[in-house]
Amino acid sequence: MGDICGRNDRRVSRRALIALLALAATWGASYLLISIALESFSPAFLTEVRFLLGALLVTAIAARRGDLRALRGRWRAVALLALVQQAAPMLLIAIGERSISSGLAGTLVASTPLWAAVLAPALGGPRPAILQWIGLTVGIAGVGLLLGADTSGAALLGCAMVLLAGAGYAVGAAWTGRRFPELPRMALLSGVLLSSSALLVPPALVDLPAHTPSLASVLAVAGLGLAGTGAAFVVMYWLIGEVGPERTVLVTYLAPVFAVGYGASLRGEPFGVSAAVGLALVLGGAYLAGRRTRLSTRPIAISDAAADPAAA
Repeated sequence: MGDICGRNDRRVSRRALIALLALAATWGASYLLISIALESFSPAFLTEVRFLLGALLVTAIAARRGDLRALRGRWRAVALLALVQQAAPMLLIAIGERSISSGLAGTLVASTPLWAAVLAPALGGPRPAILQWIGLTVGIAGVGLLLGADTSGAALLGCAMVLLAGAGYAVGAAWTGRRFPELPRMALLSGVLLSSSALLVPPALVDLPAHTPSLASVLAVAGLGLAGTGAAFVVMYWLIGEVGPERTVLVTYLAPVFAVGYGASLRGEPFGVSAAVGLALVLGGAYLAGRRTRLSTRPIAISDAAADPAAA
């Protein structure tokens, strides 16, 4: 697999490759699980629970390693990062999925590198080069094709919310690299997840479940929290140490493929030629736009997104 599978002239181990594919499959499944959870829970409630479960798992690991003391005196800044990069984007994605398919949501989140390229000058980064402009053009064409193929009317608002979530990921990734370069990754992730949980308590309490939730919805939320928002981050950081952030970010381009596959095969979501071409254009454009847009060399909360493309 050439330079993609090597770091410092070393080939990626089979274990790392399996972990990369498992991570992409897990984050790709998050959109399907959100769709299932929405059958019983409000967007705010399911997002709150998933953050809480993820926070409990990650914080336990960080505490055991003695990393949490690094957050002293940084909680206000961490809470603001959590709002921009995790709490608001994940809530927007859940709201958006009430009116669009899980596969479309997963594809639109992959547009985050497009936002990173557009916003780079405002975030202290370089102006987009020709390669990024080509990527932006291709990616926007893909988004337009997806919107024309799979949505109409009110669903456009759902698409807009998911795209806005991608902007939050891009801004949060840039800020992470500038404000928290010295914090241990697990400590910062714990702070972000705990802060996100606290921020979403009020909206979650406003819209509690009115009926007994289905077992499928309960299991979906548990999977989102423990696997997609907890264990997956642990795997991601292991991969960063094993193969480097540049290779780990490949999950960004694999997760949407899994998301579309899950939605089409398990939920019967439509996926025709136009949607396939749109997916290819979005992923290709995102790849080109992110080639030199390195707003953050320390990825922190790759969303289910995430597979947060802003971490590129």
